[in-house]
Parts: sequence; structure tokens; C-alpha cells
Amino acid sequence: MRTVASLKLSKPFDFQSPFPGKEFAAWIIAAESSLSDAEKKRVADSLIGAGCRYAVCSGLDSSSWDDAVDLAYIDRYPDSDADDSRFVMTTWHDDESLDDIADFFVLNTSFDFFVPEYFLVVGIGSEASIGDAVERVQVRLTSSAT
Repeated sequence: MRTVASLKLSKPFDFQSPFPGKEFAAWIIAAESSLSDAEKKRVADSLIGAGCRYAVCSGLDSSSWDDAVDLAYIDRYPDSDADDSRFVMTTWHDDESLDDIADFFVLNTSFDFFVPEYFLVVGIGSEASIGDAVERVQVRLTSSAT
């Protein structure tokens, strides 16, 4: 059974996975513009360390979140011949509706041997509105299971 969870991070942006020991896809919804690149990278590294295999980035400066996850992965696994079972895929989504991003998140985050069973919506910043995104993901998970 596929599972969705959500959490909202605000300063100091400490992340703990709701899926301990499980790999997952994450949808990062950025609503905080004051994060430094180092803070973004720290969050991204925490996501990867907790088992994130696909990061879908949206919201404020979404391409910088995509970059932060990519750089955190490279720093964590500097060997370019790293085992593909640890590879983390990333995308960013500017000017797309929540419906379109939710469709992508549920239907297009599988690759190679990774098929997500766990989906995490992460709001970055105290103003992050994630309720609508979570609802859309739940609807898509239910409809894609039939």
C-alpha cells in the first residue's frame, strides 16, 4: 500500500523522516526565501540521508532546491561510479499547477529499480501551504491504485 505523509520545516529546518529506514519520493514546496544555499544543502543532505530517492521541487526558487539536492548527492557519493541503487533523481517545477505537479509526483517518480511506496510532501517555511498538495497526492494515489 502506498503511503503519503507531510511535514512543514521552519527554522532551524531540522528534518526527520516519517518513514525511518524506507526509501521515498519527496515533493519539496519552498515558501521561505531567506534560506542560504548552505541551509538548503543541509536540508537536502538530510533528505538523502533519510532515504529520499526522488526530489520534486516547486515553489520559491525551485531550481535552487533541485541544485541543492544534486549537490548534496554528489557530496555524499563523490565517486562518479557510485552504485545506482543510491542514485537520487531531481526535477523542478516552475509555473505549474498543484494538479500537474501532483500528477507528476505520483505517476512519474519511478526510475530504474526505484518504485516509490512512500511519498513525502515537505513544506519549507512557516508560510508553506501543503494541505492542498497532500490532498491532491492522496487522490492520485487512490485513483492510480485502481
